[in-house]
Amino acid sequence: MKTKIVASLLCLLPTMAWAEPPRPKVVKSDAEWRKVLSPQQYDVLRKSATERPFTGEYTDHKQAGSYVCVACGSELFTSDQKFHSGCGWPAFFAVAAKDKVILLVDNSLGMQRTEVRCATCDGHLGHLFDDGPKPTGQRYCINSVCLRFKPKAGK
Repeated sequence: MKTKIVASLLCLLPTMAWAEPPRPKVVKSDAEWRKVLSPQQYDVLRKSATERPFTGEYTDHKQAGSYVCVACGSELFTSDQKFHSGCGWPAFFAVAAKDKVILLVDNSLGMQRTEVRCATCDGHLGHLFDDGPKPTGQRYCINSVCLRFKPKAGK
């Protein structure tokens, strides 16, 4: 009986989806971040600045692939989750995986917003709004300067 159960489980292995192991946290000093990030990337990712609207490399980008954090390489969004919102920054209706970002209350600028940070390196990415398309109704408004695009294999 045990042999049949083990054999049955082994047959399932090729069809099971394996989750990506969690990435170790990336912690660097201010000086180390300044060495690996451009001045604009540093201002946005480490000091929570915002790039000017409609100036980012990925605002109107439509190629198939994934968007990773420029600071640590963690996959944050996919092209399947991207949509054109007209807001001036790349917009996504979902994240690649829930554990890839951290959401924080942001009370700056005299209003309450939801800040989006990279869960791996704690870099500021942008903000989350509840005016996106179905199926989530969410709009992750993300600074292009925080992202690096990785084309889909074979594209």
